[in-house]
Amino acid sequence: MRNAFDTDTRPQYALDTYQPKPNILYTLDAAAYIAGVPRRSILIYYRAGLVQSVFQPPYGVMAFTEEAIHKVRRIEHVRNLHGPNLTLLKTLFSLLEEVDHLRTELRFLRQH
Repeated sequence: MRNAFDTDTRPQYALDTYQPKPNILYTLDAAAYIAGVPRRSILIYYRAGLVQSVFQPPYGVMAFTEEAIHKVRRIEHVRNLHGPNLTLLKTLFSLLEEVDHLRTELRFLRQH
């Protein structure tokens, strides 16, 4: 008999906890592999402004942080639940970023 905390019994759409490693960059191919999506999806999300990349000099190669890869996974999660509507995704993630910004500002104001 399994208990409620077994990792094998997680809901199908549960997101993993996220702990980014600082100063690590991944190529587009590596980011796509880690996120479990085609390269084309990351490029679409990049062009739509949903994901930011870092360009490594001197060749201007696209590189992605773990935070960007995590965001791609979140986008895919929402997309699987609600369909491939880019306008919805842009609006939703814009609102989520605003909520994070407001939380940070509120924490700062509470400390002072």
